Amino acid sequence: MKTKAKLFLSPILILLLTGCFVRNSNNQSSSNEDKPSSSTSYTPEEIEDATPALPSTDIYNAFWNHSTYLEMSITMSEQSAQFINTYQSNHDDSTYHDYYVPCTFILKMNDTTETFEEVGIRAKGNMSRRECLQDGHFSLNSLIHYKLNFKETFDDEEYDTIEALKPFKHDWSSDESGRKKRKKRRLFDMEKLDLKWNRNNDETLSRQSFALQTFKDNNVLAGNSTLAKTSFAINGDTPITTVYEVLECIDEVFIQRHFNAAKSTGDLYKCTYSATGPANFYAGYTVKNQIGVEKNKNNYHPSYDLKTNKKTSNHANLLNLIQVINDKNSSASIYKEKISKVLNMDEFMMYESIAYLCGNFDDMRNNANNYYLYFESATNIAHIIPYDFDRCFGMGAEGRQNYMTSFSPESTKMQCNGDWQSINLYWRTICTSSNSESGHSNVERIEEYRALYQSNIENLLKNKVTVSSFSDFVNSFPNEYKGSANGTGSGNTSFTNYLNLKKQAIKDNCPNYNID
Repeated sequence: MKTKAKLFLSPILILLLTGCFVRNSNNQSSSNEDKPSSSTSYTPEEIEDATPALPSTDIYNAFWNHSTYLEMSITMSEQSAQFINTYQSNHDDSTYHDYYVPCTFILKMNDTTETFEEVGIRAKGNMSRRECLQDGHFSLNSLIHYKLNFKETFDDEEYDTIEALKPFKHDWSSDESGRKKRKKRRLFDMEKLDLKWNRNNDETLSRQSFALQTFKDNNVLAGNSTLAKTSFAINGDTPITTVYEVLECIDEVFIQRHFNAAKSTGDLYKCTYSATGPANFYAGYTVKNQIGVEKNKNNYHPSYDLKTNKKTSNHANLLNLIQVINDKNSSASIYKEKISKVLNMDEFMMYESIAYLCGNFDDMRNNANNYYLYFESATNIAHIIPYDFDRCFGMGAEGRQNYMTSFSPESTKMQCNGDWQSINLYWRTICTSSNSESGHSNVERIEEYRALYQSNIENLLKNKVTVSSFSDFVNSFPNEYKGSANGTGSGNTSFTNYLNLKKQAIKDNCPNYNID
């Protein structure tokens, strides 16, 4: 690691980047990816302790502060670039999607510059995958999403057995201490980062980040995001430079940052509409089919992909939640009592209020897709965590529902395909229908939750999701690379126009809502 400039934060920065950081009260780095779910008994005081298992540091907060100037430079060998280009560009063949290749990562943060050698990099994404090279070089016309891994050691058995990976094998046989140090290497306590290019031509550069910040500001768990001037080059080439969105990964480190020691070792699932089905809590879903641990090399992608406790979880909490959600027969009062014991409902109702205003056709409600589900280890209470909101606020709607604005906040349909809502939780909290074709005509809605949802939307539109708040947000990034608050982009509409259309749709469909 080379320090090229000095700042009053430099000593802290150096300490964090070399992996010598405080991860918990015992000053040990830990991961619950393969650990058993905790069966430890905790006192009420331990369960209610407000101290997170991994407290956020000043340098971590500075990194995610939108006013912080960030430059990221990523260079790699031709072999690394060609591996990503050849083996990780096909959505239909995930055999090699998990494997990282080495790159050199240079971060400039305000006036301090730090260099990391041998950072793991791979392509990420689903339908967005494509080749990252044109005529053997990086190009602004072939940008893709990436994941960075700061603790990658490049010595799993596949680096010995897969011919295409052999050039990247790192032999640590004479440097065990170096391998241990690498396994502990972090960037401000983070093991990984996601980098996303502006795939939906958003001239504001900020709509997804604004959505995530709105979740966070209203007590919904969500990852941080920011912008960075980012360059890519094969060694010896002229770099290409553009603006990337930097996203915090939802992983065990994120969980430790938001839950105390008693609650932070539970099951975390990534929930997607996969080949095994939509992530709609269907009652017939079973373990090792729709519920399991993803194996890209075997092209197995469960709808509920377990990210922690992979070797030990029996998925009991998820199976129980599915059972509770799918109860169509009990009264509203009994259902409320049951669901509030297994899912944080205040959080869920706020999540849905914000999600409706975002207008993302590829989210949980509209496509049974793109969310995380976390179960606290001490209480088994579940939390919905949003992610992949790069289609929101008039961006990336692909022609649906006039930029996803013309449907009711209490709509009974999934806006991605127009089908009846397939998740019973929405019929219990937001929507209702007497049409027998819905499959939910006799389900009792909990009016307290519907009223809370309405109140949330009204308050958000008055105080949080406004043209001025969005403009302030866009302009909070450094002048060198901030977007335009009034920008549109091909296939998009402006934030102002979107919000006006959204408000009108609420007035037209639900005149009882108090919308200015």
